Amino acid sequence: MKKFQTILEEVMEISRIPMILYDADGNCVASAANAGIELADSVQEFLQSDVDSQSLGTYHYFKIVCSDTLSYVLLVSNYTSDSFTIGRLTVCQLKHLLESQEDSITKSGFIRNLVNGALTPSEISRQIKRLKLSPARWAAFVIECDEGLEDSYTFHFLDHAFAGHKMDFCCELDETHLLLIKDSSNIIKEFKSSLNSSKARGSRRKKIDDPDDAEQISASLKTFAQTLVDTLRAEALVQTHIGYSTTADSFAQLPRIYREASTALKIRRTFFAERDTIAYDKLGIGRLIEELPIDLCNAFLYEIFGTHVPDDLDEETQNTIQKFYENNLNISETARQLYLHRNTLVYRLERLEKMIGLDIRKFEDAMTFKLSMMVLAHVREHV
Repeated sequence: MKKFQTILEEVMEISRIPMILYDADGNCVASAANAGIELADSVQEFLQSDVDSQSLGTYHYFKIVCSDTLSYVLLVSNYTSDSFTIGRLTVCQLKHLLESQEDSITKSGFIRNLVNGALTPSEISRQIKRLKLSPARWAAFVIECDEGLEDSYTFHFLDHAFAGHKMDFCCELDETHLLLIKDSSNIIKEFKSSLNSSKARGSRRKKIDDPDDAEQISASLKTFAQTLVDTLRAEALVQTHIGYSTTADSFAQLPRIYREASTALKIRRTFFAERDTIAYDKLGIGRLIEELPIDLCNAFLYEIFGTHVPDDLDEETQNTIQKFYENNLNISETARQLYLHRNTLVYRLERLEKMIGLDIRKFEDAMTFKLSMMVLAHVREHV
């Protein structure tokens, strides 16, 4: 849009003729004049008409068509005798700029601009037509590379190995994140047999063949996300974590599933750092805590711990707590997995109780402490 604005300003500087540019949805996108609100209705009427140009009131109206798609409307003030000619010349200049931009459009560039909200509806429609794309049922995977993307190998590997279908998209978001938007129907087809066979073991349940089955979709996306992590680590030699979305079936919904995947990745980093992958629809209590105001979180922590918030637990204590929770507060099993005598584990838990004022051997205290640690992680994330 900046280039369009520059063209209008340069033409006005030479000709002294005010101009206004509207997109195909009737929104003003560039102006070298005072664009009045009263022009919006006349622009909409002109968009619906069959003519390529006409004069209405104090303006000449011109349609700008690119790739057989109505893209913009140019309004040129008609107070001089050569306004119409200047308008036609400006239309040609804008059209050539538009065509040169579209010649450089790539799938990755299109998807990056789309999910970041950098395209108007008319631009989206025009670029979809230019790239000959059609709707599918997508899921978004935002991939975080722990050590950054020092070169383009990881992106090219991801694009080649996982974005091979026509309706798959892959792009670099920044120096540490990649985006893969994958046609979920292909994921379901690829992982259906393994999912059905795993369900069949020890069960006589009928195989799941419905592509709209929510359980099958969820299981397929989870399996694909883990496969993605494992493959990138083994083949591209990068440590990655992935947040992934629900599904979408239109281009207009792609920004939504991108935000879902990004949100899942952010919440994973705060609350579920031990996980390789995380789904937006499986965030559980982490989603609720993420929405809590920081002042409320601090008040909660003060209520539980007073002024002695346990934010510096040593690694041994943290590992003990994690194993204890993983084993559903079972002391004997936790001691076995930690290679400890049962009394040694009991001593550690009693020492922790003196530190935090909570006995996590009791369910209520264990739940309170777990929630408190998640709230504390949320507060730290926003310091």
